Amino acid sequence: MELLWLIFDMVGTIAFAVSGTLVGIGRRMDIFGMLVLALATAIGGGIMRDLIVGNIPPNSLRTGIYVGTVIAVTFIMFLIYRSRSDHYIGTRWVRRMYLAADTLGLASFTVTGAGIGVYNYPDMPVLSVILGLLTAVGGGVIRDILAQRVPSVLREEVYALPAIIGGIVYCAFYHGGMWQMASYSAFCHCSLFIRTLAIRYNWSLPRIK
Repeated sequence: MELLWLIFDMVGTIAFAVSGTLVGIGRRMDIFGMLVLALATAIGGGIMRDLIVGNIPPNSLRTGIYVGTVIAVTFIMFLIYRSRSDHYIGTRWVRRMYLAADTLGLASFTVTGAGIGVYNYPDMPVLSVILGLLTAVGGGVIRDILAQRVPSVLREEVYALPAIIGGIVYCAFYHGGMWQMASYSAFCHCSLFIRTLAIRYNWSLPRIK
C-alpha cells in the first residue's frame, strides 16, 4: 500500500505544481511568484491534513523530494512559456492544460488524503472523507487566495463533490478488504471521472440566480 500511496502522492504533487504555475503565468507573476503558488497548491493541502492528524513535521517537508519536484516543475514550465510568444498566455489551450492538471491533482490527493485517514483512524470514516477532501482542495484554496481569486472550490463546475464521493468510495472498498481497488476506484471512477464530466458538460451545483 505504501508504494501505491507514494505514486498517487507524487502524481498529485506534480499535477498541482503545474496548475499552480499556470495560475502564476496567467497572473503575469515572476518566477518566484509562480513558485509560491506552485508550492501552495502542491503541498498546502497535505500540510493541513498532516497537522490535523498530528503528523509533524508534515510528510512533504521531511525530505527535499516534494519541494525539489515542485521547484523543478515550476522552472520547466517557466522556461517553456518564456520561450513562447505572449499570445500563448491566457489562451484556451492553457485553460485546458490547467483544468487537466487540476483534475489529476484533485483525484490523486483524494486517494492519499483518504488513505491517511483509514490507515490512522480506521473507525472514523467521516474523518477519512474530510481528510481526502482537505488534501484535494486545500492547496488550491491557498493558491487562489494568494492569487486574489475566488477559490475554485466555491465557483468552479462541480469541484469538491468528486473528492467527497471519491473519499466515500475509498472507505467503502477499504473496509471491504479491497484496499487496492479502493485507490483505483476513488481515483478513476469517482474523482477523475466525475470531475472530467463536470468540466465537459459544465455541471454545477444549484446556485442563486
